[in-house]
Amino acid sequence: MTELRRRRVFRMTAIYIVAAWIAVQVASEAFPALNIPAGAIRYVWAAALIGFPVAVLFSWKYDFTASGIRRTPKAQEDSAAFQPLTRVDHGILAALVVVIMATFLGMGQRLIEVQTETERAPTTRAIDPNSIAVLPLESLSPNPDDVYFAAGVHDALITNLSKITALMVTSRTSTLRVNAELSVPEIGRQLGVAKLLEGSVLLDGDRMRVIVQLIDAASDLHLWADTFEFEVADIIAMQNEVARTIAKVIEVRMTPREEAALAKAEPVRPDTYRRYLKGMYQFRQETPEADRRGVEILEEVLRDDPTSALAHAGVAYGYAHLGHSPFPGNAYPKAKLAADRALELDRDLAEAHLALGMYRIYYEWDYANAERAFKRAIRLNPSLTEAHYHLAWLYEILGPEREEESLRAGDRTRELDPLSPFMVAWLADQYRDACQYENALSLAKEAVRLDPEHPVGWMTMGVTYAELGEFDEAIDAHGHLAEKPSWSWVAGTSYAAAGLEDKAREIAAALQEYPGTALPLAALYAQMGDRESALHWISEVEKARMPWYPWLLGWWPGFESIAADPQMKARAEALGLPDPETMRCRN
Repeated sequence: MTELRRRRVFRMTAIYIVAAWIAVQVASEAFPALNIPAGAIRYVWAAALIGFPVAVLFSWKYDFTASGIRRTPKAQEDSAAFQPLTRVDHGILAALVVVIMATFLGMGQRLIEVQTETERAPTTRAIDPNSIAVLPLESLSPNPDDVYFAAGVHDALITNLSKITALMVTSRTSTLRVNAELSVPEIGRQLGVAKLLEGSVLLDGDRMRVIVQLIDAASDLHLWADTFEFEVADIIAMQNEVARTIAKVIEVRMTPREEAALAKAEPVRPDTYRRYLKGMYQFRQETPEADRRGVEILEEVLRDDPTSALAHAGVAYGYAHLGHSPFPGNAYPKAKLAADRALELDRDLAEAHLALGMYRIYYEWDYANAERAFKRAIRLNPSLTEAHYHLAWLYEILGPEREEESLRAGDRTRELDPLSPFMVAWLADQYRDACQYENALSLAKEAVRLDPEHPVGWMTMGVTYAELGEFDEAIDAHGHLAEKPSWSWVAGTSYAAAGLEDKAREIAAALQEYPGTALPLAALYAQMGDRESALHWISEVEKARMPWYPWLLGWWPGFESIAADPQMKARAEALGLPDPETMRCRN
């Protein structure tokens, strides 16, 4: 110990620790500002650790003197006496104590932050061993127009597997976004599933062949494969048989109700069923024009076969989506008629219950019956992503008391549809509404990474920045929507939040030249604090029976400025909603 002290090893150790700590702190602050990836900080730590033994060895061998670096002389016989600490030694030790205390305090603070982030973060989960994704089936038919048929079988397999409660089945939307060039383990990780089902479909006249194989995603091992050859008339039986077989291979237990549901296999009329699949294929395009084409095709099917429960459910689905727009017209009442007829023919069609729930929440504003419809759809099809999505927004409108349920349902949509920018972006908006801004920004950025052209991610990102007072970032995020006519108004809300009212009013004036803009106008004027104009446009939203009218009464960003207005309170009370002043957290 005396020799170590004589050679100033302890002093060098203390100086090194202090210097390394300062270097790490400086790097932690400087790297983000210099756009250096945060992960690079590990190299600073590595350099500090590697350099430590070098510094100790150097201090043992050498001394810094007035004449420069000199080799430390060997100890003399009388030099072993106790050497008292100098003023410099005391200073170094004091600095070392400060570093140690700061390190422990920092660790403690980080542990608290991690715990808080864990409690508030969007739900993440270990991969469920009973989770499965059905990858798009390859069409082997010589006629390229038959791709709709393979798509229909793909959808049906997802639907049938989703009826088994013990399975977690990834949404079609995410499976369609998978990069086919990825390896099986990479696809499994991207979708968050343990099993993958892939295969092909060959349509030959009124006969069909389906080849499927089940793969363990982590190991790329093939667990099962089979070929099914059927008449098209027996397609329902084939799809049910595949679902039952997969359940046995994965060793999940089906309930008696699920077994009964997968045992129903009435023959179909081949020509009618083909036209049904063509109609449903249109809905994959996710545009109003395609939705209208899909409804038209399915209504033609029903003129030939009015007893087709599947076609009625498809019509209900199409009209419900057409109603979920700035021009709802009478789409929702038509959706209800079709859903009611479908359920008269088959009470176990989850998609019909979903359409009925959408009618209840967005047209009738009947929240109790909407909740029952969505829950019924989820009982019949636990992996029906849209039912979880709309249930999340139902809980959202019911106020802070249902916030946890809302976020839980929203998290579920992301688990079932992890590659959908739509689902991820709207989940970000839920977290923004709960004032969990770090999670909101993280999810909004994830949505933008999934699809830089999807508007909701940019919208939510900008609104979140605005609520944090980071107006430059808000305006920059909303700038990505400037070339999208239906979304360019969003930039006006960030201008208004930043106090740039003239720019916001320019956008508002331009909006009034277009139909169907009552909702964005209400949002813009509310953000500007223009009570009279905001209330006028809210009234127009109600008259048009736009599906999102209830969300303007307290939830929509910017409406805090008029939440205390008696008209707002009266409107909320008329809909059975909480007081608008209590609807949102206050940041």
